[in-house]
Amino acid sequence: MEKVTNFAIVFQDVSGIIQEWNVGAENLFGWSRDEAIGQSIHLFFTPTDRANGEPEKEMSRAAAKGKAEDERWHLRRDGSLFYASGLLHAIYEEGVLGGYVKIVRDLTERVSLEAALHDARNFIDTKVFERTSELNEHYKVLTLEADKRERDLILHSALVRRVLITQEDERKRIARDLHDHLGQKMTGLRLMIANLKTALEKDEKLRDGIEKLGTLAGDIDSDLSFLVWELRPATIDELGLEDTLENFVNEWSRQFEIPVDLKIERIADKDLPSVAEINLYRIVQEAMNNIAKYASCTKVTVTLTKADNSILVTVKDNGVGFDPERKKSHGKGLGLLGMGERASILQGKLEIESAEGKGTTVRVQVPALFVDAAAAGL
Repeated sequence: MEKVTNFAIVFQDVSGIIQEWNVGAENLFGWSRDEAIGQSIHLFFTPTDRANGEPEKEMSRAAAKGKAEDERWHLRRDGSLFYASGLLHAIYEEGVLGGYVKIVRDLTERVSLEAALHDARNFIDTKVFERTSELNEHYKVLTLEADKRERDLILHSALVRRVLITQEDERKRIARDLHDHLGQKMTGLRLMIANLKTALEKDEKLRDGIEKLGTLAGDIDSDLSFLVWELRPATIDELGLEDTLENFVNEWSRQFEIPVDLKIERIADKDLPSVAEINLYRIVQEAMNNIAKYASCTKVTVTLTKADNSILVTVKDNGVGFDPERKKSHGKGLGLLGMGERASILQGKLEIESAEGKGTTVRVQVPALFVDAAAAGL
């Protein structure tokens, strides 16, 4: 959203209250993000449209049909009017309407040009007028098609980001519930088993059974801790990406009994922005989960470095590898798609190199300028 400056992107809840407001909206309407958030969408509708209930009608059409398109006059902060095209798209989560996202583009210049063209056509003969009209209509079709493709791309990126944010929130909630409830019960079970073992020391046979039960409870407790860690490591909010990666790699190596060579170059004196930390961490996590499932390797190397004005993360294994061309013909798995989407959120690129019998390398490169801008809140 912050990259887009020639379109206004506005998230609103089901009541029409503004929840998010990008730089393009600030440029187009004149209100800052802090001034706009919490206001009603009536803010930028004309008094006539407000009186006619146009904002509510637009939301009703979007809720019923999934989206609502229109072209109308809108209001700037300084009181001036401009003509714009708008697309209001309903956002459903598990079948429940959660809000809307509106994309607005200024068409004032186009309207002025159309008026000028209309005046010019009055001075030319019929044949030239017909040819000009035909070319103009063709141009309009091409422009509308291009605009629609660009709006669809912006909407897709905005929705993917919203889904990933929701996913992270849900991971955090599940991890907290597992730790607070099931984790406490597992601890209580292990204490009860230890007490039984002490009380039955004279019965060797029963004591051996209790000891095996205690070992099993310990294994379950360890697996539960690793599952909570995979869902949402608490250290990423407290200690940052570097320490979290180190803890995860060590725990992963212990869990799957595969040695990992971790090489971390300190990224900067300041912390990375949370959007960069969690997405880079999830890419490494997904890559190593794939290694555990498919690689059959004996060694893994994970590196985090900064070079050539970019941040580079690499996960490499010496496993069985695969044929990338054959993988393309069968389509990408959800894991690879997810890593690619996370890299694109950071304006980076994901590369996967592999060959049968020669291992696999997953590499993601993120521009340092994007990370610095995100850290500064730009």
